[in-house]
Amino acid sequence: MLLHVGQRIYPDGDRHIDVMKSGGLDDDEIKALKSLPPGFGKGMAVAIVELGETFETTLEERCDPDFQRKVAAFGDDAGMRATVIRRVEYLKRPVKVSGKGGVFKANIDKSVIPDGWLDTDEESDSDSSGKKTSKFVTDIFHSAKQEGRFLSTFPLLAALRAAAAKRV
Repeated sequence: MLLHVGQRIYPDGDRHIDVMKSGGLDDDEIKALKSLPPGFGKGMAVAIVELGETFETTLEERCDPDFQRKVAAFGDDAGMRATVIRRVEYLKRPVKVSGKGGVFKANIDKSVIPDGWLDTDEESDSDSSGKKTSKFVTDIFHSAKQEGRFLSTFPLLAALRAAAAKRV
């Protein structure tokens, strides 16, 4: 699944920053975590994400400070479902994609996908005539407000920063 950064910023009264500060981050660290690499921005698919299980949570679980820092939202602001992020990595280059709410399909050039993310079957896709194709259809998650809850990309950005630091 790819991560799409929407055009609009949904106001939360900067509550996500309060959550991030509760974990000991200072203003400079928060600014770095909220920043995309040069050339990446709103209206683009920016990362590929491997998701794990999705499970329901209780308000009590969402109010746990560790949980809140993982999702960058206070318990009352977080949705009742949480999804495990197994791995995440920035695309080789961003892809301009018109966003839609929730999860949607898009044709994406395979060359933007980081090494090690496509199965060998996907890497050798062919079109209806048997000719090799450089495109594939993928799900894209649009980072947006859904079901009255804010879906935060900040935990993903933090994981991306960590993955990028390991490559250097």
